[in-house]
Amino acid sequence: MDNEILFRVALLVMAIGYIVPRFYFRSQARRADPQSQAILHGTTESKVRLALMGISGLGTHLLSIVWLIHPAWVGWSSLTLPDWLRWVGAAVGAVAVWLGYLAHRDLGLSYTPTLRTGGKRQLIVQGVYRWMRHPMYTSFFAYFIASFLLIANWLVGVLGLVYSLLILERVGHEERMLLETYGEEYRHYIQRTGRLLPRLIHRSD
Repeated sequence: MDNEILFRVALLVMAIGYIVPRFYFRSQARRADPQSQAILHGTTESKVRLALMGISGLGTHLLSIVWLIHPAWVGWSSLTLPDWLRWVGAAVGAVAVWLGYLAHRDLGLSYTPTLRTGGKRQLIVQGVYRWMRHPMYTSFFAYFIASFLLIANWLVGVLGLVYSLLILERVGHEERMLLETYGEEYRHYIQRTGRLLPRLIHRSD
């Protein structure tokens, strides 16, 4: 079978494997607390950041769909990448699916689409959150890297980079918000976990 077809199959499987659990767990959280799932309700997040994240994230997904349907339509922005590197993208995609599932499962009903605390939400420190504080964001990064490598398209890479930079800026705001909300509990949590990857050495300060 042609490798290009296999790369398209890999992207389709990755997208389904990531998006279906995400929608499932979000629907569970929405049923438990409908008001918390309103995008702009009670959020402390910058509306500009939300808009830019929406544009860059949606743009990446639209390009992915177009490429799946007919790669030639986005051929003008394609790159020449070796097949082995694109297979690395498939492996990174598998990690994104696995980590995304764990992050959503362990977060459970505490999931919200924007930054907010309070209500029924509690600080989650079990499961994959035992090792890193923002595994869902890490899965986002892995997903966009995988998409870029599988599609081999510089525009997908640019949009994914924009989204990732916005997420990195968001993480700083989220950390400050959680420190204000949970105080010493979150400070101790920081000392034993990594932000986006597991911590190899625990902080003692």
